[in-house]
Amino acid sequence: MDAAFHDPLVIALENEYLGLSTDLRIPGVMTRTSTDLLEWSEPFPLLRDTPPSVKRHVDTDRFWAPELVKRGDEWRLYCCASRFGTTQSVIGLAKSTDPKGPYTYAGDVVVSQHSSTFTQANAIDPCVVADRDGNDWLVYGSFFGGIRILRLNREGFPAEYHEGLCIAGGNHQAIEGGYVWYHAPSDRFILFTSWGDLNEDYHIRVGYSREVTGPYLDAKGLPMTDLDPIHHPGDKLSGGYHFAGMPGVKATGHNSLLHHRDGHVYLVNHARPEGKGGRPFLQIRRLLFLEDGRALAWPLCYDGEPLEATPQLPERWQVVYHSRLNNGVNYSIGVTAAQAQAERQGDCITMELFGIRWQGFVYRHSGRVACTLLSPEGESLWGIADDTPPEA
Repeated sequence: MDAAFHDPLVIALENEYLGLSTDLRIPGVMTRTSTDLLEWSEPFPLLRDTPPSVKRHVDTDRFWAPELVKRGDEWRLYCCASRFGTTQSVIGLAKSTDPKGPYTYAGDVVVSQHSSTFTQANAIDPCVVADRDGNDWLVYGSFFGGIRILRLNREGFPAEYHEGLCIAGGNHQAIEGGYVWYHAPSDRFILFTSWGDLNEDYHIRVGYSREVTGPYLDAKGLPMTDLDPIHHPGDKLSGGYHFAGMPGVKATGHNSLLHHRDGHVYLVNHARPEGKGGRPFLQIRRLLFLEDGRALAWPLCYDGEPLEATPQLPERWQVVYHSRLNNGVNYSIGVTAAQAQAERQGDCITMELFGIRWQGFVYRHSGRVACTLLSPEGESLWGIADDTPPEA
């Protein structure tokens, strides 16, 4: 996956995939196509001409973090543009009968003005989610005024004229990239959010709610709107990691979800190579769920191969602990199955490490056994079989 992606969104079509993302090198809404999610075409713009209202408000023809949804026979492209570091931003809506366009601009959806208080909603990072009755809601926002949710009408524009309800962050907390999805088996809405510096310690935290408007709570019962910096709410789904013998990865964030043609749901986000510099790249990883609906990210990236049942657990593991308190790159440590009290029942696995009882899944992926687990307090533990020979 060598193509540079930032703020990715991947849509499964009948015979190919569309990959939308932020790319400030070219005007328009940057898009690529792929038949296998591994090789991607050269970028092309979905919305070629910058609408005059967008140009007037933010004076740019570069768009960020698009959203694309199908409603009936109509494809709706929500695109956003901003003056970086300000709340002078706009989310617009363009429509087409073909997902690859051409798109006709239908109008501005949310417009935010810059203010020295930095407390109002910021019109970037759109996501559209339907509630149980089929009504659409716009999730948007960032630093400054937090993540907001606003009801839309049948045409895709606001049904109410206000900023929307704050469902996460606020008060200039480092949060953005809100994404809400309804998980039908658990009858809950899941709010994905990205926190931290997008160049260094970006990471994904989630909360859960019975209602699309929240409150979204983590495993500790903290609402995602909790502003206490010590609490730092949200279950830790993904962060920086480094397994021995493999390249280190940092700043995993700004996710969406891919509903793959294989019937599974995948976490789609960008990341950066560990160290200074390095352009963002695309990560696609299976999303798995415990019986109560809590989400776990698979530690290995999609390569076209399925996750397979494994007949036995490896004796030695490398594990990465995604602590709530460490949002940088987490390095693996070696443990044995006996030390971890690792037990398997079907595809499920439990371990006892760091004084915590972990629960999750174990599979073989492209010849390598790996696992993903979650703690009762919403921290993640990733493991891969340690194939290096033990020291004499």
